[in-house]
Amino acid sequence: MKPLDETHGSGEIEPVLSTARLMFTGITHKQLPGIALIGLAYLAGAWLGVTQTITPEGIAILWPPNAILLSAFLLLPRRQWPLVAVVALIAECIADIPAFPLWAAVAFGLINLLETALAATLIRRTVGERFDFDSLRRGGYFLLYAPLLGSALAGVLGATVYTVLGRADTGFLTLWRLWWFGDALGLMLLTPLIVVLWRQFPRALPRVHWPRLIELLVLWGLVLGLGFQIYTSTGQDAFGFHLTPITLLPFGAWAAARFGVRGAAMTVILIAVMVIGFMVRGHHPYTDLAPEHAVWLMQEYLAVVAVLSIGLAILLHEIRKQRDELELRVAERTAELETANRRLQEMATTDHLTGIANRRHFHDQATRTLRRRAGGNKPASLAMLDLDHFKRINDTHGHEAGDRVINQVVRIVRDTIRPSDLLGRFGGEEFLLLLPDTDPDSALEIAERIRRKVRNASYDNRGSPIDMTVSIGVAAWDGEQSLETLIRAADSAMYQAKEAGRDQVRSAPASLDAAAAARPCPTTPG
Repeated sequence: MKPLDETHGSGEIEPVLSTARLMFTGITHKQLPGIALIGLAYLAGAWLGVTQTITPEGIAILWPPNAILLSAFLLLPRRQWPLVAVVALIAECIADIPAFPLWAAVAFGLINLLETALAATLIRRTVGERFDFDSLRRGGYFLLYAPLLGSALAGVLGATVYTVLGRADTGFLTLWRLWWFGDALGLMLLTPLIVVLWRQFPRALPRVHWPRLIELLVLWGLVLGLGFQIYTSTGQDAFGFHLTPITLLPFGAWAAARFGVRGAAMTVILIAVMVIGFMVRGHHPYTDLAPEHAVWLMQEYLAVVAVLSIGLAILLHEIRKQRDELELRVAERTAELETANRRLQEMATTDHLTGIANRRHFHDQATRTLRRRAGGNKPASLAMLDLDHFKRINDTHGHEAGDRVINQVVRIVRDTIRPSDLLGRFGGEEFLLLLPDTDPDSALEIAERIRRKVRNASYDNRGSPIDMTVSIGVAAWDGEQSLETLIRAADSAMYQAKEAGRDQVRSAPASLDAAAAARPCPTTPG
């Protein structure tokens, strides 16, 4: 034999290798076990379809492996599709070669790949790359592109291969319909569960909720018990009532309402396993029909149960999601309104420059404080503070410097008084200080402390020092006086401090003289 020319041989193989490298670019060795697992699952699904879903007449009710393949195409990145396809094609050949020639096994594998890849491409292009059974829109596109379009197309091609093989013992349309319904039913039953479980797999395992688990087991027990009664009974019971397969439909709705898409899908699969198990043993309500018609009716029944149960679960999930989103938006809007209300409240009650109570808010708070103490022999005192020669500071250094001085004086006062004392801005450079539970002597000590701190503080206006003093008048509350009367007394004492040369603290007498009492109240809120 002539030896093979190495250069010529490598030149023929290189394009094939380049194509293979291009197909599998981006696939890492860590992903290979998962793809191999897909191949094993496909092989197991094919074995189940061939051995466990075949009626005595040789008709396959369900074809599971395509659901595994479609789920992989919906969940995995597109760059992994070629290797998934190769693994699935190998698994298809292994499953089919005992019963079909190699070319037919390859043809069946390519048909399944075309069906699932086409459906996955259309679904992901329509609803986005990340697919899940979380909305009716996505569920609807799944039904349209996979069981209806993809499986129908595969049915045409599969029936053609059977016809070419010469194994068609029925008409072409019958073959097409059996293939179509078997593939579609497998996709509808298994794909939702696989996708949902895959989406939930990376999360931490949820805690077992025993009441719900017991409820689910009770539901499944009722399904099995009722199903056994339906498919083994031969006629009406003692009450003249005959159970039909449609009786199991409410259990799918129960699972959808209580356990979501995952619970509904598992319940539908349980019903399908039970129904198919009885049918392959010849126990079904359609014994008077031709075998293919009985299979069609059973496939249609299972399709209705799957669509209604899983569709209801998706609908309820979407409603709950929209409700949660609405509640979240309402909560966010409520928080925004509460924040706005707090800001409005602050604007209505707080002096914008200093952050202390404004004139009206001080009046309201002080009035409530005195009312709570009326008749209880609890002392209280009021001090009025006025910054000396403040107009001169504004005229000499500007209003910004004056604002800084006011803020610094307020900080001094707030650092000196207690949290329970109430400080408010009365006017431009005038302030009121209510001292609950403070007798006249203690009030004078506090006022004197404030006066000294204000005088000794350093007020710097960008390198130019400012001297500041304060005149304070203090009045003691007699337990019955109104706030207006108390303010007039403190104002009179503060006026005396001004006349005495400023930077003074003066105390109002126990009873106002006629002149002080006759002065108009300077604190009427306005």
